[in-house]
Amino acid sequence: MNRSVTIAVLAAFALAAALLVYATGGQSTRLDYSLERVSRGDIESVVVTTGTLEALNTVIVGSQLSGQIANLHADFNDIVEKNQLIARLDPRTFEARVEQNLADVKVARASILQREADIVRWQAMLAQAGRELARREALKEKGHISASELDRDHTTVETADAQLRMAEAALASAAAVLEQRQASLSQSELDLERTYIRSPVSGTVINRTIEEGQTVAASMQAPELFQIAQDLHQMKVEASVDEADIGRIREGMVCRFSVDAYPERQFHGRVQQIRKAPDKVQNVVTYRVIITANNDDLALFPGMTANVEIVLGSKKNVLQIANAALRFIPKGTEPVAGSGGQTGGSHGPPGGGRPDAVFDRIKETMELSRDQESRIDELAVEMRTKMQALAGAGDRGAMRGAFQQARQNMNSKVRAVLTPQQRKIFDEMMRDRTPRRATSRAATVYVLEDDEPIRVSVRIGLADDQATEVVNGLKEGDAVIVRASRKQG
Repeated sequence: MNRSVTIAVLAAFALAAALLVYATGGQSTRLDYSLERVSRGDIESVVVTTGTLEALNTVIVGSQLSGQIANLHADFNDIVEKNQLIARLDPRTFEARVEQNLADVKVARASILQREADIVRWQAMLAQAGRELARREALKEKGHISASELDRDHTTVETADAQLRMAEAALASAAAVLEQRQASLSQSELDLERTYIRSPVSGTVINRTIEEGQTVAASMQAPELFQIAQDLHQMKVEASVDEADIGRIREGMVCRFSVDAYPERQFHGRVQQIRKAPDKVQNVVTYRVIITANNDDLALFPGMTANVEIVLGSKKNVLQIANAALRFIPKGTEPVAGSGGQTGGSHGPPGGGRPDAVFDRIKETMELSRDQESRIDELAVEMRTKMQALAGAGDRGAMRGAFQQARQNMNSKVRAVLTPQQRKIFDEMMRDRTPRRATSRAATVYVLEDDEPIRVSVRIGLADDQATEVVNGLKEGDAVIVRASRKQG
């Protein structure tokens, strides 16, 4: 009975297998690899961003005084010269103040004349009292006058002397008052002059915010009346560059940009300045890059949005491979730092390149204790594990940020293991690696041999949106795998 059951079960399995084979047509699943050849061509690496066009130097003209605009002498797009009159405040209040201060000065000068006359009078009285005292003293010696009469003469001299000193002090006070009145007059004359609003530079009026008859109020700050572009033949673009790209930009780099007003036209400029002050919006950090450009035909206007390409480098007739080849990783293969589309130093472990490279170099160049060496090995394993976990985590931007954060964290852990002297060597090691990564870096691609993907280590250089330069590791005509797809066969 048991044997009959067993035979029946085996027969059922055989029938099921036969039906499966029939349904699938006897076909098996295999991988079909797409290949692209290593070829020669031109490569240009750029950073793409946007910015706003502005005049190279824009001056805001304001008013230091409050008052009503009596006259306007400049309008939009007018070309003005330095010190040219462009507006006038109502001067009547300030003219009245000047006249009042002029009168105060005259009063102060008259007071000085009066004090000078008082001094002359008291000098004469003091001289007369002195002569009278001398005669009285002579008579006293002969006994013709009493001592009390002589005392009165002494008092008269002392009183005249005191009055003279008071007159001299009054003259000094009157002179000080005159200086105050003259200062007030100078201030009122200056305010009257400031009712003439003049252009501080030669240029073009690009904005006017006032109308004739309008009242302006200058309280905490001067109100804005005009904006004058000093020279519209020279323009600048303030471009915002992501923190991941700012390290590759240098002053003097060539730039291209276009504006919506002239979509068919391309303008050229150069990086003039890289400002170190960060702009942080919703945890996104950017830096301002100032690009200068000629505007000989005045086609560019302030405020236009510029679509900018900053040229990092370009090469002619170099070996190149498709970027897809750098991103390809066979299923079940352990990711390698530098492959899978990691094309920059900020994508890898501390210092970039193979995860263990920095740790190997630390052990080779530094005299580590056993505890330090053991800790470095642990950090190497930790970094490898972290890299493998991050290799397929999200899009390229997310991976770049994650790798950068992992590198910074690992650098901190490595420095904590080292002595102060070793930290200096480590920091120098990190600085030394940066320029090499900028020129070439390690990567991994795969070629097909006997229908199996074989890993090939290469050195790559400049990259654009489509292709990457091959420095060494491949030759022209070699076929590399760019993608794989399942195929029934």
